[in-house]
Amino acid sequence: MADHDAPSAERTLARLLLGHLPGRRDRNLQDLATAVLREQGTRSPVLATVNATLAVRRDLAYWLRLEPRRHWSRLTYRPVPHAGPDRVLSLLCPSRGRVDNLGFFLRSLHRTAVKPGRVEVMVYVDDDDPALPEYRRLFARAARIWPRLGACRLVVGPPEGVPQAWNALAAQARGDLLMMANDDQVYVDHGWDTTLDNRVTQLSALHGDDVLCLYFDDGQYTDGGRDFPIVSRTWYDVLGYFTPTLFQQWEVERWVFDIALRLDRCHPVPGVFVEHRHYQDYKAPFDETYQRHRMTREKSFADHALFLSTEPQRAAEADRLRRVMTSTPRRAFIVPAAPDTVPPAAATVPAPPATPLGTPVTVELPEPWFTGHLMASRTRIAAEATAWKDRLALGEAPHTLPLWSEGRPAPGSDDHFPATLDVLASIPEIGATKDGTAVLEWWPAGSGAPASVGSPQRSTTLFRLSGGPDLGLRLDGRPHSWPADGCVTVPGSVRRESRNEGPDGVLLLVLNTARSLADGPSEG
Repeated sequence: MADHDAPSAERTLARLLLGHLPGRRDRNLQDLATAVLREQGTRSPVLATVNATLAVRRDLAYWLRLEPRRHWSRLTYRPVPHAGPDRVLSLLCPSRGRVDNLGFFLRSLHRTAVKPGRVEVMVYVDDDDPALPEYRRLFARAARIWPRLGACRLVVGPPEGVPQAWNALAAQARGDLLMMANDDQVYVDHGWDTTLDNRVTQLSALHGDDVLCLYFDDGQYTDGGRDFPIVSRTWYDVLGYFTPTLFQQWEVERWVFDIALRLDRCHPVPGVFVEHRHYQDYKAPFDETYQRHRMTREKSFADHALFLSTEPQRAAEADRLRRVMTSTPRRAFIVPAAPDTVPPAAATVPAPPATPLGTPVTVELPEPWFTGHLMASRTRIAAEATAWKDRLALGEAPHTLPLWSEGRPAPGSDDHFPATLDVLASIPEIGATKDGTAVLEWWPAGSGAPASVGSPQRSTTLFRLSGGPDLGLRLDGRPHSWPADGCVTVPGSVRRESRNEGPDGVLLLVLNTARSLADGPSEG
């Protein structure tokens, strides 16, 4: 980083401390923290100050939120008879430089599992990890510290990457279920193991086979997301791997969930909360392990572009699993059981009541990952869009200008929109595919347009560059308000009507991209 571009230490500290406020936390802060780590190391005064506040925040969350929940879950736990033998659960956990974190993770497993004897924890540590002797000492004492755990096994190997480590652990695991794990997780709810086992029994009876992918969910994924996949032994045996190794790191879970969604085999395990103490959520101090695995923006974009290009491979993997799935017709869907309960055999989901006319219907999708990138570049994009608007002939009709299509900038856009095109090129859904499009729209005061509609396999992101929220939106015939950040994402199949009812014109950047199955809510 050049000296004239480098923010002052005081400014860097202020920006990082503001990250304690969720509204001030974005990808730029993560990049800033990792840049400080890379340039100054963990002894940086800025990072030491921020980490001290993060440690206090982490400890307060543990004693005020997680521990009370753990005690309550233990008091309210009610065992449910389980048909058949207990399934062996293999947790696969890469770790580096975090002996204390790993110990806390193991402790949380040990004291929240009802039947910890069937829990196998496998940990991969790089053979060049300076903390390897400490890991060896920890595992030498593991049987005494956590005597009820079925097994704690240390696997040491070359530093080939996190996906490769997960696969190395899976190859040696003996579990009926293979569970992705991290050393910054904390298991909170008592009886998570029996809840998972009962859920698998229920779903296997429902589907007639055990080709399953699951994840723990107690409402923390409000935007339809999911994390830390759990797959059945059959799933692993058919595909021959736990995670794909063509990615550097971040798209591996999305790959697994995407395949599961194609098969209608992606299911939550409701009522189980597992805390993920990730630094991006300000739940843990920034350390060298985060810096080691934290990818640069360019690498992250490259991974995402690669994911988008592998749709045929993911479809083929789903077909491999589909061939071993039962051909028995699927029964009426059973109501998902409450934690540790067996559902009544005849319980079915009732038809949802009709929505009264005039009732607002939520059609908005979760914000795509690239909205933060757009917001960080709003000033530059808006300046170029305003210059284009100023060149237009005055009138009351809306104007549009294609900026990107067919995998490249639209003809004639290079000279007038260099910054905007740089941003679009860095978004893989636009720059790395043939079907991503970007269009500028200008809505003079009083202008409007009839409804437009596209494909349900697409999503449309409306990014307001200028003007207030007076540009009225109607989605599927219903009024829809603008959020504070001026960004709305909806399915492409939604009918969009726009009318500028304010005194000023409004500039919009409209992105049309493919929808990934892994972006939507799971079935369950």
